Amino acid sequence: MSTAFKTVESELRSFLRGDCLFDSETREKYSVASSWYKIQPIGVVFPKDEADVQKVIHFCFRENIPVIARGAGTGLAGQAVGMGIVLDFTQHMKQIRGISPSSVDVEPGVVLNDLNDRLVPYNRFFPVDPVSGRLCTIGGMTSTNAAGPHGVKYGSMKDHVESLTVVLSNGDLARITAPSGNHKEESPSLENIRTRLKETLIPNRAEILKAFPKVAKNSSGYNLRDAIVSDELDLRKIIVGSEGTLAIVVEATLRLAVPPKSRIGAVASFSSYESAVEATLTALTTDPAAIEIMDHTYVSHGRGFSEVTERLILPDSVAVLYFEYEGESTDELRSKASSLRSLVKSCNPLEFSILEREDEQQALRSFREAVSKKINLDDSFGKSSFIEDVAVPLVNMPAYLSGLAAILKRNGIEFSAYGHAGTGNIHCGTFVDLKNPDHFSKIDRVASEVSDLAISLGGTLSGEHGDGFVRTPFLERQYGHKVYGLFKSVKEAFDPQNIFNPGKIIGPQNATILHDVYFD
Repeated sequence: MSTAFKTVESELRSFLRGDCLFDSETREKYSVASSWYKIQPIGVVFPKDEADVQKVIHFCFRENIPVIARGAGTGLAGQAVGMGIVLDFTQHMKQIRGISPSSVDVEPGVVLNDLNDRLVPYNRFFPVDPVSGRLCTIGGMTSTNAAGPHGVKYGSMKDHVESLTVVLSNGDLARITAPSGNHKEESPSLENIRTRLKETLIPNRAEILKAFPKVAKNSSGYNLRDAIVSDELDLRKIIVGSEGTLAIVVEATLRLAVPPKSRIGAVASFSSYESAVEATLTALTTDPAAIEIMDHTYVSHGRGFSEVTERLILPDSVAVLYFEYEGESTDELRSKASSLRSLVKSCNPLEFSILEREDEQQALRSFREAVSKKINLDDSFGKSSFIEDVAVPLVNMPAYLSGLAAILKRNGIEFSAYGHAGTGNIHCGTFVDLKNPDHFSKIDRVASEVSDLAISLGGTLSGEHGDGFVRTPFLERQYGHKVYGLFKSVKEAFDPQNIFNPGKIIGPQNATILHDVYFD
């Protein structure tokens, strides 16, 4: 370890209550996450509480040392790696501080499934449901504006965050709530940020609204569109999805939901993407809670998963849709599922089954989770995440899927398309061998072409996974020079020294995404 690193470690240890590890094994472990990037940090801090976080950030602000907030490291875009001090909240800051009938106060290291387990006795749950729920933390979900299969009904993180307690780049603690016009209780630092951004953003409201894509979900860039609804600015909307580049979240108050009393599912197989998308658009008129799409390749990787899925999923179909309805009355849901069957007939499904039994519904949900985990988190599987999270207006899904397939086939790259059809959010698993020079040489070009395709169709580069290193170079292309300049203004207002997760959202444009690549 260098002398400089030892000095940093010594100073941090002198005032921290939590753990501080600078050994080579820890630094190596935290140099990677669930992406292809590898950057060894200076060290890793496991803060005991928000006071520890304040002290670390105050020190790093003074010494101009980057800070990278990290949860479970499940992000696919390279958000959780960087040269600096990594703050890992999963060891100590994972307390559920309070539960009320409508909300819950949590620290950032709380794992989603653990939170929902704790809420069972209260007959409540947190409805944002990424497939990685067994691993992902509330802090990580907040940082990327996460969503999931039930985003059709429940939306994404930005729709459920009531307030945030954050540490600003100078170490000040601040609480961010819904805009009210009364900011007397705000910290002076936050009040200065709010005033500065009001003067910058509100006059550009028309430009912002014009630049933002009209999609059901968007996790690219800073969410200025929702922030400017009120002249007072909703700073919550900017922090949610900011990937730890503006402030460090140390507590969140989340809005809860009441679990539905009844669920009914349906599964249908189709011979083309076009017919599957037509069925999706038709199904949205019946008020579903979820519509998931899985292509032939995705389904093939789940062969033998269970007797139920083997029976219900037609293996030779081009695309499979799983529908789910939630409500208070089983009879009401039966009626919706019956209407769906009648409506979808015009889309010529190869097969259609209504799933009234909970074990059948759970089998489909577990299948979707298991195959996604296999593709995204199993290193031996060969999937590289670099174009996996586009969202487009629903009517443009056929054009996006066919255009995506054409680009990848032209470049000799095998792939699997799947995801959240009900919100137009298509994930794409590209099976790229980074050690193959032919594959490696095509990645930047493919990423650029897919970005252009998504933008041309009115889409966004990320529906729920965020930008990280892998999508940041295309953000000015998506939003235009002026609005990307506003993103820079937001970053400068919150983080003038650029110590928070540098290189993400604000970074070099039209640059290669093949830096710091990890060859396993």
